[in-house]
Amino acid sequence: MNNMDKFAENLMDETLKEAADTFFGKRKELEDDLAFLHRQVEELRSQGKGIEVLAARINHLLAGGRAAREFWASVDGSFFVDIQPIWEPDVALPRAWTRKGRFIKLIRNLYLQLANRIDVYLYGKYVDDPEVKGKKQLTTNLKSVTSFAESINTNIREINACNSPDDVMAFARSMDVEGSEKKKFAGSDLTYDFNQDLSYQEVNMDDLGLIKYPELSTGRQSMQKVDVLAKDIYSRYKKEINNVLDEIYG
Repeated sequence: MNNMDKFAENLMDETLKEAADTFFGKRKELEDDLAFLHRQVEELRSQGKGIEVLAARINHLLAGGRAAREFWASVDGSFFVDIQPIWEPDVALPRAWTRKGRFIKLIRNLYLQLANRIDVYLYGKYVDDPEVKGKKQLTTNLKSVTSFAESINTNIREINACNSPDDVMAFARSMDVEGSEKKKFAGSDLTYDFNQDLSYQEVNMDDLGLIKYPELSTGRQSMQKVDVLAKDIYSRYKKEINNVLDEIYG
C-alpha cells in the first residue's frame, strides 16, 4: 500500500468515525432526553394524585358529595365534581366553637391548599438547588414538561430527516468504493429499510396522561365567595355535614 492509499484509508476511517459519532451521539442525547421526560411525567402524575386527594377531601366534606356539583360550578372547578368523596385523616383540623365554623374553615383551608398545588403543578415553584448553594431551581411542572416535549419532537424530526439510519448506511457504503463494487459483482447489492425500524416516533402529549387541572382563584373576592358558598351549603345540608364533621373530628 503506497502512501496515497494509506492516506485515503486513514481519511476514510476518520470520516466514518466522525459520521458514526454524530449519528450515535445525537441518538444517545435524544434517548437521554426521553428518559428525563419520562421521569418528569412520573413526577407530575404523583403531583396529580396529591391534587385529587385534596379534591376528594373537599367532596367528602360537601355532604359526602351531595353538594359537590354546585360548589365546584360556582368556583369554576367542575372538573373535580366526579372525584370520589374520600377523607384521608392526615389533615390539620382547624378549631372553632361551632360545627359551622369548623366546616367553613376546613373548606377554606383545603380550597387554598388545592389552588396552590394546582398552581405548582401547572407552573412550578422555585426551591433551593440541592447541589448548588444559593441557587434556585424551578420544580417540575406541566408548562415546562410540555415545552420540553415539543423541543424533543423538534429533535426527533431533525434526526429522522437528516440523520436517518438509511442515509448513514448509504454514506458509509459510498466511502467503501471497492467493497461496493465487489458486492455488485456478487449480486448482493441489497437495500434495507432501516428507517422503518430505527426512526423515532414523536411524543404525543395526550398519550402521557397528564391532566390540565383548572386554575382556582384565591383573590380576596374569590375567597369571600367560597366562604359565602360554604355557609349556604352548610345551612342546606346541615345534618349530613354534621355527621361528616363528627366522623372527622371524632
